[in-house]
Amino acid sequence: MEENSVSQARAEAVAAAMDEIREIEAELGVTRAGVEAIRDRLVELSSQRELFPLTDFPTPDDSVNENSFMYRLAQDTDDRFALYAQASSGHVETPPHNHTTWAVVVGFDGQELNRFYERTDEGGVAEVDHHLVESGTGVAMLPDDLHSIHIDGTALNFHCYGLALERLDGREYYDSDNGEWKIFKSTSGIREGRTNLQGC
Repeated sequence: MEENSVSQARAEAVAAAMDEIREIEAELGVTRAGVEAIRDRLVELSSQRELFPLTDFPTPDDSVNENSFMYRLAQDTDDRFALYAQASSGHVETPPHNHTTWAVVVGFDGQELNRFYERTDEGGVAEVDHHLVESGTGVAMLPDDLHSIHIDGTALNFHCYGLALERLDGREYYDSDNGEWKIFKSTSGIREGRTNLQGC
């Protein structure tokens, strides 16, 4: 498939998936069943491997002080229903955090360990589960669910949210060194991965 036709086919496949994701949320709401159905639809999208060549989503190199790039694949004009491809190299790790919106992570290349937590009576967190996200698998989270991600090596994963990352300025994370909850800064520096900016 030629480069232009790959980009066009990817845009169409992403748009179709996001249309169905909107319908899923409208039908099932922000529920466990709803986010799991969204996860399954994104796993289906990720199975179209020819549409997402790794060369279209380069990972950071030694010239930048970052271990991952986030590429925007879809985002509604009101900043809802946002889809990203996260390209990682080296070691990437986050503290336990929530999202304040529903969130889904689906694997494509490499592996991303997701650890899940519950708040303790003492105000901290306790790990209750984990899942290795890789090709053909994913995890689905409600707004208050807590998780952390851990990547070693290169990986490309899809991240989908009910609200764009730039708008998530109330996310909490647990600072284990100080034993307290803090607020994540909203994400910036997202790279444009859409081929058709007239629609998502």
